[in-house]
Amino acid sequence: MERWDIDRYRRPALVPCEVSSFGSEALTIGVGDDAIDLSFEGVARDEVADVVAQLMRPSSDIWVKLNDGECPAWIRALTVQLDALSLIEETDSGIDGVASETERAVALCAEVGQRLGAVVEKRLAMYKDVLAVVQQMLADEALDRDAAAVAFPFSDQHGGKFADNFALQALHFQLAYARRNAPELLLAWQRVLDEVFGRVSWSPSTEAVQNASCESLHSLASLDPVDLQTYLLSFAHFIEIAPLRVGKRVTSVETESVREPCSGLTLAARAERLLLKALDDLGSNVYASAALASNEITPLVKGLYIEQYHVTDRFVEILGPLLSRRLKRNLRARLFQYFQEEYGHEAFELATCVALGMNENDVRASVPLPLTALYIDAYTVLAHRLPTAFFTSIMVTEGLRDQHSPVHEHIAALVENALHAGDIVAKHGETNDELNHPSLSRLFLADIPHVTAAQQRYSLEAALFMLEVNMRQLESVAFFYGDQTQLEFHGLHEGRRPLEV
Repeated sequence: MERWDIDRYRRPALVPCEVSSFGSEALTIGVGDDAIDLSFEGVARDEVADVVAQLMRPSSDIWVKLNDGECPAWIRALTVQLDALSLIEETDSGIDGVASETERAVALCAEVGQRLGAVVEKRLAMYKDVLAVVQQMLADEALDRDAAAVAFPFSDQHGGKFADNFALQALHFQLAYARRNAPELLLAWQRVLDEVFGRVSWSPSTEAVQNASCESLHSLASLDPVDLQTYLLSFAHFIEIAPLRVGKRVTSVETESVREPCSGLTLAARAERLLLKALDDLGSNVYASAALASNEITPLVKGLYIEQYHVTDRFVEILGPLLSRRLKRNLRARLFQYFQEEYGHEAFELATCVALGMNENDVRASVPLPLTALYIDAYTVLAHRLPTAFFTSIMVTEGLRDQHSPVHEHIAALVENALHAGDIVAKHGETNDELNHPSLSRLFLADIPHVTAAQQRYSLEAALFMLEVNMRQLESVAFFYGDQTQLEFHGLHEGRRPLEV
C-alpha cells in the first residue's frame, strides 16, 4: 500500500485557528483549547504567519502552487507537519460527484425497470403473483434470519404455489447477500419495481409508495457501477423467468425422509450419490453440445474464461464468512489452507483472457452474467449460514472425486494449443490437480462429527441447488456468447447487451 501524501487532498485547508507569536522565531497555533508551537529557522516569523493564514483558506493560491511544486521547500515541510498533526482537512464534500453518481444510478434503475416493464406489460396477469412475492421479499427482512437455514427457500413444503421455483430461490439468495453486504441494492431493486408498477399501472399493494429520500438515494452512489449493473440485470432476469417453465427447478429432491443425525462423512457420501444421480438425470446441456462442437477459439470459449474470472476474482468474499467462524482448529486450519491455495487464481483466468486477445481493462470492467453473480452470492450466503451446506456444495465447483469432464478437457485442450495461452491454462489445471481439491468436501466434513437432520436436509438441497446454478451458468454462457462472431461483453452501455431469456 502506498504512503499517504498531502497531494491526495482535492481541496485542502488548515483547520481554522488563531495565530499568535512569541519571541522572534516562534508561532503558536491555537485550535480550541489546544495550542501547538511552531519553530522555524531561516524564515521570518511574519512570513510564516502569513503562510499559515493563507493555508486556512482552501481557495488560496498557495495550495495550487504547492501542488505544482512552485512553493519553497519549507512551505511543503510545514504543510506535511500540519497534516501529520491532523490539522489539514478536506473541504471538498464531494457532494457534486455524489449527486452526479446518484443521477446515473437512478437512471440505470429506471432503464432496467423500463426494460423489465416492457416484458411484464405483455403478460401482466402471469407476472402479478411473482411481483407480489418479490415485493414482499424486499420488504420482509425476517426472510434472512440466520435461523432460516432450517428450511431451504421455496422448497416443496414451504414454497406454496412457487415451490421449487429456481428463479425465486435465486432472488432469495441474492437478497440475503445484499442485506448483509450491499443494502443499497435493496433500494435500487425497489426503484426497478416502482418503474415496472408505474409502466403497467398496477401494484400488488394498495398502500401509497413512499418515495426514497434524497439522502437514501445518495447511498446508491457508493455502489460500484459494474456491481450496480450486475445486480440490476440479475434481478430483472430472475423476475422475468420466474413464471416461465425455465424458471422451475429441475434438480429438486425429496429430503423429508432424513430424520436422524449423521456424521459429516456420511453426509458427504449421501451428497455424492445425490449429485451423481442428478448429473446422470440431467444428461448433456446446451453448453456441452456447443463446446464439444467447437474446434477453434470462439467467443463461446472466451466467454467461459471471462465468467470464470469473475468467480475467482471474488473468491475471497465467498470464503470470508467461514474464516471468521470459531470452528475446531483442524477445520479452521484446512479452511485457511484452502484460502491460501485458491487466493490469486483470478490471475490465471485474467492472463488466459489476455492471451486469447482480450483487453485486460475490458475484462475487469465487464458485467458478469446473472447466473455468474448468483453462483458467487449463493456460495457466500451458504458459507455464512451453514458450514455443512457450503462444504457439501463445494464439490460442485471443485469436482466430484474420480469424475472427469470431457467438455472442460476439450476446452482446455483448445486453449492450450492457442498462442501464448497453453502454459497458463496448463499451470492452472496442474495446480488444482496437485492440491487434491476434489477431495475437499470429504476433508472438510470429516472434521464435523455430528450433523442434525435439519442441517442434512438443508445441505443436500443446497448441493443440488448449486449443481443447477452451475449447469444454468454454463448454459447462460452458451446462450450469450455462443452466437457471437465477434466477442461482445455483457452489460447495457458502450455497445454491450444484456442476456436475453
